Amino acid sequence: MVLLNEFLEYIGEQHLFQKKDLLILAVSGGVDSMVLVDLCARAGLDFKIAHCNFQLRGNDSLGDEALVSTLEGTYHTEVFLKRFETREFAEAEKLSIQVAARRLRYGWFNELVLHQKAVIENYKGVYLATAHHLNDNVETLLMHFFKGTGIKGLAGIPAKNQSIVRPLLFATKKDLLAYADQYQIPYREDASNRSEKYVRNYFRNSLIPSIKEVFPAVEENLAQNLNRFIQANELYQQAVDVHKAKLMVEKGTEVHIPVLKLLKSTPLETILFEILSPYGFSSHQLPEAIQLMKSESGKYIASPTHRLIRHRDWL
Repeated sequence: MVLLNEFLEYIGEQHLFQKKDLLILAVSGGVDSMVLVDLCARAGLDFKIAHCNFQLRGNDSLGDEALVSTLEGTYHTEVFLKRFETREFAEAEKLSIQVAARRLRYGWFNELVLHQKAVIENYKGVYLATAHHLNDNVETLLMHFFKGTGIKGLAGIPAKNQSIVRPLLFATKKDLLAYADQYQIPYREDASNRSEKYVRNYFRNSLIPSIKEVFPAVEENLAQNLNRFIQANELYQQAVDVHKAKLMVEKGTEVHIPVLKLLKSTPLETILFEILSPYGFSSHQLPEAIQLMKSESGKYIASPTHRLIRHRDWL
């Protein structure tokens, strides 16, 4: 029961939800999500289960769906099952399979959360709970580091993001496997987890094991750093918010930034990145944005969604 106690402590420490709230558990049939279901049941939490069948792995996808469907009887709760035409959607939207699946998955999950909020009145809240764990978080930290996402990316996966909660971020994969073995929890292995055509699998199966040969405690050290980065990011965001409040003036559908005031701000590149990135501008466009401040009126640069225009003394 050690993992169960840690599970309850983590939920309380992170203020993820109240015990009387309703959880919709995202369950794939893998060990992580199957353990999450059992922990929620033993903790006496009120939950329902949601499973996505992306129809990408033939009989394996059907096997996952069949296993998750048995949980309705095992845990006496409602199970929502959804099949997606993932390949067709990806082609139509010109997306990779991974991005398409993620968009479909979270779109449906959001619909479920909103529907439950509409039909259930005696709960304070309805949350989607995913089974991301500590190893996932370490992998995400490294992926963000190499992508160059900045300090926010080094904080890893948030334990809570609006209606999405991740109550297993404290637990390692080893912890979850041991729990499943102890309580004889059935689960299915996804063969695609071994394919290195997916970036995360490369980090999980090749890069981290290679680093371990030099630094055996790399995962433990990075897990400790995650907590430091999360706190550092909180301080960083507080400072960023102060600069944004001083520099950004909303005028109708536009945001105006005084050029001279911005040029006197330090560190300029970091402040400018934090102002522009929510509007789709990348870090690679910072030199262009800085050059824009020295350009004549009417010049601009564009992101996929916005334009940054030099207009007299303003951006």
